[in-house]
Amino acid sequence: MRDRFFFPLAAVVAGAFVFTAIQPFADRPPVGPVSGGGRNAEDVTVAGRELHRFLPGNYDGIAIVNPADGGAPVVRITRLANEIYEIPQSGPHIVLDADVELAFEARPIEVEIVARAAGDFAASKFEANYFARPEGESGWCPFDLTPQWQTYSFQFTTPKRTDHEGYDYVGVRPVVPDSKRRIMELQSIRIHAVGPKLQGDAAGVSRATCTS
Repeated sequence: MRDRFFFPLAAVVAGAFVFTAIQPFADRPPVGPVSGGGRNAEDVTVAGRELHRFLPGNYDGIAIVNPADGGAPVVRITRLANEIYEIPQSGPHIVLDADVELAFEARPIEVEIVARAAGDFAASKFEANYFARPEGESGWCPFDLTPQWQTYSFQFTTPKRTDHEGYDYVGVRPVVPDSKRRIMELQSIRIHAVGPKLQGDAAGVSRATCTS
C-alpha cells in the first residue's frame, strides 16, 4: 500500500479505537463526592443513579443492583465477620464535597436512610455513622432492619471546621455475628439541616441522637 493511502488509513483506524475507548455517547452514572451541584446544598439526597457514588472502602462489599420487583437501582451491602473497622471510610460510604460540608458546618443535621434486610443471609441490624473527623463524629448509630423498606434516621450536631484536610463521610454497615456474613440493601440517603448554624462555644460541640 502506498504511503499516501497507508498513513491516512492508519490515522482513521487509530481514531476509531480512541473513539471506541472513550465512548463519548455512553451513559455514565455520576461518581465522586456528593455535591450541591445546582441543588440545595443544605438538603441532598443520594438515590437512583447517584448511588454509584458509594465507595467500598477497604473491602469489596457493595454492588448496584436492580430489585426483582422493579424500581430504581439500590446498593446491596455485604459484610463478613472478619471485616472489622471503626472509621467509615474503611467500609461502604459516601463522601460529601466541600460545598455540602460547608453548608452543614456547626449545625444540627439529620441523616435519613431508607434500607431493608436482603439476600440469603439477611442482616437483622445495621449501623450508620456521620464522620467529620475523629473528635467530631456521630459514632455508629444502631438500627433494627426488616425485610420491608423502612426509613431510619439520626440527628447529629456537626463540629466547626478546622484546618484539617479531608471531607465528611457517611458510612453504613450491616451488623455481623461471629463467623457469619450479612446482607442489606439501601435505597437512599438524605442529609439535611434541621437547625441554624451554631455560634460561639456551642459551635465546637458535636453530638448525636439515634432514632428509628
